[in-house]
Amino acid sequence: MTDSEPRKIQIQDANESSDEPEAETDTAEHSPVPEPDEALEKLSEAAEQLQEPDDAGESTEVEEKSVEELEAEVERLRRAWEEEHDRHLRAVAELQNFKRRVARERQEQARYASQDLLSQILPVMDSLQRMLEHQAEAGSEEFARGVELIVEEFFRVIKQVGVEIIEGEGERFDPTIHEAVAQVETDEVPEGTIVTVDTPGYCLHDRCLRPARVVVAREPSDSAEEAQ
Repeated sequence: MTDSEPRKIQIQDANESSDEPEAETDTAEHSPVPEPDEALEKLSEAAEQLQEPDDAGESTEVEEKSVEELEAEVERLRRAWEEEHDRHLRAVAELQNFKRRVARERQEQARYASQDLLSQILPVMDSLQRMLEHQAEAGSEEFARGVELIVEEFFRVIKQVGVEIIEGEGERFDPTIHEAVAQVETDEVPEGTIVTVDTPGYCLHDRCLRPARVVVAREPSDSAEEAQ
């Protein structure tokens, strides 16, 4: 009997040790372990599900950033175009003004090109007119008539280039075209009226070459009236 007891104990130990795996086996049967391929597929699907929202957010952010950058670039180009367009318009306006100014200056030069020449010729005209005024002392009547014809021809020529004679006898004194060389007290005409023309003046178009030298009327003084 003594020899058999230990054997029973060993058998019981074996049985006890064999019971534990059976419990584990039962538990394993209730929750089966998935296959490796299936587990990998599930993990891949879960990763894709987690990754998709992030990718969408990143793409949306990138798109928004790209749109903002494009809008900023468009605005910068628009402003640059407006500045260049404004500079172009100013340059065109300045060029047109320059052309008009040059054309106007050329017209002025062409219109008054003979001014200096005429200013030198006018004294000769004065001498001829004085000869006519003293034709009795100048010689024969034929000589006086010849000088008169020269004067008339001379006036005809200078009128063709735009010269006009300034006289003004009986008119109001105008300091822009008249030069007073003397004053005469008289009550026959209003004060400031041109009584006589000593030397005629000349205008080239609307520009005075030389003012007419005139004698102007002045009101009589009290002493002059008492003397009369």
